[in-house]
Amino acid sequence: MRKSIVLIAAAALLAGCGGSTSTTATKSSAAPSSASTSGTAPTAEQTAWAGGVCTATTTLKKNVEGLASAVTSGGSDVSAAMTAQMATIKTSATALTTAITAVPAGSEGDPEVAAIKASGDEFKASITDLEAKVAALEGESGMSKATALASIGTAAGDSLSKLGATTQAIKTAAQDGKSTLGQAFAAAPSCSALTSK
Repeated sequence: MRKSIVLIAAAALLAGCGGSTSTTATKSSAAPSSASTSGTAPTAEQTAWAGGVCTATTTLKKNVEGLASAVTSGGSDVSAAMTAQMATIKTSATALTTAITAVPAGSEGDPEVAAIKASGDEFKASITDLEAKVAALEGESGMSKATALASIGTAAGDSLSKLGATTQAIKTAAQDGKSTLGQAFAAAPSCSALTSK
């Protein structure tokens, strides 16, 4: 009986020591993590890159929204209007793709780059699909035209959704104080509309 009491007392003492050790560990580990919440400050080139990505994202979003509203407005010359708007979308999609891939030298390994590039690949595929749907509208009339317009509306919605993933990746990056490019997105004036939503 006496032996078991000694063991229980020893276990209690060890548990007490363990608790104080973990408290000390928590305190000591908290200090470095708060100190590392901000990484290296971005260069002017990195901030300019982030601003370019945000500007291109905003422009492409407006252009796709313009196509989506043209679907509902209809009109006799809707095919020509859609084709012209699609050309504008392709130009702005290329601008965004170019902006995303032109990561400043030395920043390729930044943790936020992969997510933004991945979202860029997704919207590129959706823009290709949207372009095919717009091309299919050419020469259609009656019910076939209505079906083609509905298909364009769906594809435009998908493109906006994929572009939303890019916007979310930018917003997430801007909240990452440890990422240099994340800080660049937070600092670029043209990103404020995307990161504050």
